[in-house]
Amino acid sequence: MPHDPTPHTDHPAEGVNLPLPGIQTAHDMQEADEHLLVDEDMEENELHAAGRTCARCGQVIGPEEDVRRTASGTLQHEFCPAPAS
Repeated sequence: MPHDPTPHTDHPAEGVNLPLPGIQTAHDMQEADEHLLVDEDMEENELHAAGRTCARCGQVIGPEEDVRRTASGTLQHEFCPAPAS
């Protein structure tokens, strides 16, 4: 076997810049955070559907009324005026 002058180590990745999964994720999150719109109200999550029909009561949803999406994908008033069954 010929003599190999390359130094060997027990740590093959030593000196190599390999991104660690946790560190890479943190860098990605920090970079994504820089692109967020800071002027937006992140607490607001209202859904509006003016002109659509409420799946529960059948009334037309007004422009200022909040709605929620049901499990089937239809929309209903956030606080539906329909009487409880």
